[in-house]
Amino acid sequence: MDLLRARMFFNFFIYFTCFISLNYGSVEIDLTKEPGHLKPFGTGRPIHEIEEVQGFPSPNDFFKNYFFPQRPVKIASGAKMSPAFKLWTDEYFLNLNIPENSTVFLETVKKESRQQKTMDMNFKKFVKTYMNSTYYMVDNVPEYLKSDLVVPCSLQCESIMAGKLDDILMWFSSGGTNSVVHHDGFDNINCVYRGSKDFIIVDPVKYKDMVPIDRPEGAYSSIDVDKMDYTKYPTLAKIEYIHAHMEPGDCLYIPYKWIHQVRSYNSNLAVNIWWDHYLSLDVDPSQCNEKCDANMTLHGVKTNQYNRIPTGGEPLRAYIRDETLKSNKMLPYDEFLSELIPVIAQAEGDDSVKVQLDQMKELANKFLKVLDQDGDKHVSIQDVTSVSSENMSVVGEIIKQVQQIQLTLGEEYADKKHGGYGGDEEDEDEEDDDDDDVLWFPDAFDEDGELLNGFDLDEDLNDEFDEFDEYHDEL
Repeated sequence: MDLLRARMFFNFFIYFTCFISLNYGSVEIDLTKEPGHLKPFGTGRPIHEIEEVQGFPSPNDFFKNYFFPQRPVKIASGAKMSPAFKLWTDEYFLNLNIPENSTVFLETVKKESRQQKTMDMNFKKFVKTYMNSTYYMVDNVPEYLKSDLVVPCSLQCESIMAGKLDDILMWFSSGGTNSVVHHDGFDNINCVYRGSKDFIIVDPVKYKDMVPIDRPEGAYSSIDVDKMDYTKYPTLAKIEYIHAHMEPGDCLYIPYKWIHQVRSYNSNLAVNIWWDHYLSLDVDPSQCNEKCDANMTLHGVKTNQYNRIPTGGEPLRAYIRDETLKSNKMLPYDEFLSELIPVIAQAEGDDSVKVQLDQMKELANKFLKVLDQDGDKHVSIQDVTSVSSENMSVVGEIIKQVQQIQLTLGEEYADKKHGGYGGDEEDEDEEDDDDDDVLWFPDAFDEDGELLNGFDLDEDLNDEFDEFDEYHDEL
């Protein structure tokens, strides 16, 4: 009897499953009717407000709670301690005693296109004219303005200031700018000094590959940020967003490679600081300023000009895993070296650097033997994961010697900075159709370009690395 009942239940289960499959399994969702289709990026899907703190956390709190676990956070009023918050008016800029030939780099359209035309312009001329044009200053903060900017309290660490900063950029426009969906190859603190901004952020671990970064040469997406097409990018109908609204004086921490898109409003001025993610993995927050120093400005602070591989054991492990092997489970020696130290392949055949190249190859063979745990002439994720911390430190010391040799090769063989804004080559096959989007109001200026009147990381350190490893394993 029990056997009969079991058979009856089994048959019923099979029938029910087939019925559901036949009647519902083939039903396709009409993506054109899903909320958000052909709407701006950041709409139509669940959206969560970002975590917010008042003022900059101490370096210890920031690294423990945000940098190591890679959690974005809005730092309300964080920028108000900088003199720039009150000083940076257009009148202030125009009264600066600066070299007459001081120019800044401008984009020419407000809806970002990496193929748009760009130009240089005298800084004061830009200040006089930007409100009546679509021009958008996106350039390094001029040296004569850096003394107005206090180093964010969370980053007041000697080790960071001494070589881990990558860029300090100024974003200045009349508002209405609209960035592409992208991620940066750095950790980022962005502070707003004028106007407001909306950041739409996507967790790259939770929604890995669901926001297509289909232009990897520039780390951005081809998605039209004003009209998301779910039929072209169906995974966009499944993601959730994090929203951060920024008012003057607010700052935002965006972790390494977190996907985001930005819109600005009104006369708008912001500064962002990028710092090297991997080189910062060995920062000890206990060695940073315990109390924020309001006199510690960015004046004289130098940023990295070249890509530098971290040589500390655990940061180097993370770098090789994430940036060298990337999605590859393993690479043969030659391909691995071309990813990790591309100069070796680039300098091949150049007799003028043959001695240095041979030295670099000899050193490379040494660390390849250390990394290749199974001796199969490949470097794999398993190799990198299983190599001991001591041996990883040995690899780091060897790479340090390689870097010293590379420095003797000169500018031609220097590794340029990785990731981040711009730097991607234009697609020569892609037509630039933005000429008509460049808006000037010529009647607002005189023949000299003058605006006419009326126009207006102690003991917890290893725990933090473990948390970082979990994040990077997922990323």
